[in-house]
Amino acid sequence: MAAADEEEESSEEEEEGEEEETRLLNAEEVTLIAANFLKRLGNKHGVKPIKASLGEERYVVDVGLKKKIATVQIDPTTEEIKEYEIKEKVKETTPFFPLTRKNILLICGIVAISILVSGLLGVQSFLPSLF
Repeated sequence: MAAADEEEESSEEEEEGEEEETRLLNAEEVTLIAANFLKRLGNKHGVKPIKASLGEERYVVDVGLKKKIATVQIDPTTEEIKEYEIKEKVKETTPFFPLTRKNILLICGIVAISILVSGLLGVQSFLPSLF
């Protein structure tokens, strides 16, 4: 009986060991692997994870760098980095004078001051002649 119990325990331990070996990584772990990999490549500052997803038996992690975006592919079973790519960020064209709340208030302030100054100087407004 003791030999049978020992065999059951050893077979259970082997099964547990196999489960631990084939355990897949989660998104947090692959994100840390990708960030550490990029830091080893020389990107010490500005490493900000954007997205981690599992696709076609590989994790794909997108990481934002200062002026670039890195895409790292990691094998979830071996924790091996299979492929990586670092691209320049696409610059969004911003208008010359974007209409933000601050800029709108600035324009209103300039108009109000110009009306006040023109009234003090005695300059007639063109608005009544337009209507």
